[in-house]
Amino acid sequence: MSVCVSPPLSLPISQEDVPNIALLGSGGGERAAVGMLGSLHQLAQDNLLGSLLYMCGVSGTTWCMSSLYSDPDWSLNKRCDEVIKKLKGPTVGLKKAVDWLKQWKDSDQDFTLTNFWGAFTASYFMKEMDTRRLSDDAHRNSTNPYPIYSAIELNRNKQHCTEAVWFEMTPHESGFSGLGAFVPTSCFRSQFEDGIMTEKRKEMDMVLLQGVCGSAIADRQMDTAYVGKKIWHVLFEGQDSMMLKENMNMVGGSRKVEVCECVPSQVVWCVSELMVNAEDPDPLKTWKVITTLRQLLEGHVSSKGEMLWNMDSESWKRTSLEERKKFIETVSLELILTSDSWTKDWKDQRCTCNGSIWWIVQNIFPLLIKWEWGTTCNFLFKFQDTRVPKWMADQEKIHLVDAALKMNSPYPPILRTSRKVDLIISLDFSKEDPFETVFSAKQYADELKLHFPPVKESVREEKDHPQDCYVFEGRCPEEPTIMHMPLFNLRNCKGEEEIKKEREKYTTFQLHYGVSDIEHLLKKAQDNLKNNKDRILEQILLAVKRRKNRKSVAQVFICGVKYFLSTLWEYLYFNYLRMTTFASLHS
Repeated sequence: MSVCVSPPLSLPISQEDVPNIALLGSGGGERAAVGMLGSLHQLAQDNLLGSLLYMCGVSGTTWCMSSLYSDPDWSLNKRCDEVIKKLKGPTVGLKKAVDWLKQWKDSDQDFTLTNFWGAFTASYFMKEMDTRRLSDDAHRNSTNPYPIYSAIELNRNKQHCTEAVWFEMTPHESGFSGLGAFVPTSCFRSQFEDGIMTEKRKEMDMVLLQGVCGSAIADRQMDTAYVGKKIWHVLFEGQDSMMLKENMNMVGGSRKVEVCECVPSQVVWCVSELMVNAEDPDPLKTWKVITTLRQLLEGHVSSKGEMLWNMDSESWKRTSLEERKKFIETVSLELILTSDSWTKDWKDQRCTCNGSIWWIVQNIFPLLIKWEWGTTCNFLFKFQDTRVPKWMADQEKIHLVDAALKMNSPYPPILRTSRKVDLIISLDFSKEDPFETVFSAKQYADELKLHFPPVKESVREEKDHPQDCYVFEGRCPEEPTIMHMPLFNLRNCKGEEEIKKEREKYTTFQLHYGVSDIEHLLKKAQDNLKNNKDRILEQILLAVKRRKNRKSVAQVFICGVKYFLSTLWEYLYFNYLRMTTFASLHS
């Protein structure tokens, strides 16, 4: 049988000589999602998508992947264009996101901040709520590269464990790459004991998967207050807030904001006004808001919230701007984090916001205090096997979060020897050092004694001015070759200064990009792949040769074994005859 790896190669080869090629996308929030889309769009233009066997992502690139795979034939259709168009369009309505959250809260015992982050990521960044399940992709078009999503176990990562940290999820199985322990994806999140399912639970959909894979903010090194204010800003502040869009109507041909009259919505609006105007030099502007808050919240605030009543208008006027800012920040944050204390008793008949704002304030913001992420049943609970560490078998629950917190590129699933990957195309969308992922992967491979090509330490010196492509060649057929491609480089940027500006412009933790920013970033990513098309083709051809060499080595080994066995048989047989003859002569 003969097959062609991809049209540009025009190289008929036997099926067993077709190399296993993996495309890796690093993390980086929306920067990574857009960069991955641009890269895939160019690979499709160059007829190279068909050469990929695996597509692996962490963090932001998984957002891109989940959107693409909603079309079972995306690699044959124009799905990349559709996703790009959605990225430039409006966000999903707040009510739709909250309806999804309500369903999960009612049906899932492990409702955490990950659920909220999934709804936020899907509706705000990717702008679609895709409720299909990952296991649904198991029976879809095999022309698509096989998707592998990555996360890590949070507690094990804190303990610097290697084997039981990296968690991969595919349409067929999910589990720990280092341990080689997996469960069918359709059963993932269900309750197990000693390998036997004791309770079938709801499988995660793609919205929740995005929450798990993209939850870099779960890292406790980030200030809870910072995260709380960020979420508040996205939901309730500014011209692009979800609350504003939810309550904005066309009145007389112009856009008019109509905030619901229910108390929670009014409080939310007041807190947002305080935070927006905290640096206003006019103290009367914020004092009016404080007065309104005092009226709304009387008898419904915690101890720190009592600060609202400890200030009078004259004292407020005499207070310095810096002191007012500190006061507003303290009161606002306290109200955000203790929202249950001032919402639980209200049943406001004037509510016209369908409860979305109220529900978020009551059910999501209290979770910031608990700070629980990615909780799910451990399928290895009480599993009796020496290969499973005891501390892992003792845990009834595990906590899965963004894999970029350990390694910002999904090397572990691809380095598994069973996948026999020949060529890795690594797209690095990291904000800073574009080589950190390669060295982290090498360390991981060394610790688990996996094949990995040599990487010169000297490339670190180019982290501020990288080339567009680096090739780290495998030294033997079992060792993959890696093509490493930094997003911003000396070829698509005019020098080190422009690279620095691009990195500063496209930060990881920022609100979604505007249309012009998306188009600019798409072009940067597309140019990288377009500029390196010939090098990719060259490495594919070399991978074919390595495949053949691997087969030749195996054939030589088999022939050697056969020769040895036949020689051994002859020796034993003739020795037996000699001994038999000798015995008969002496009988």
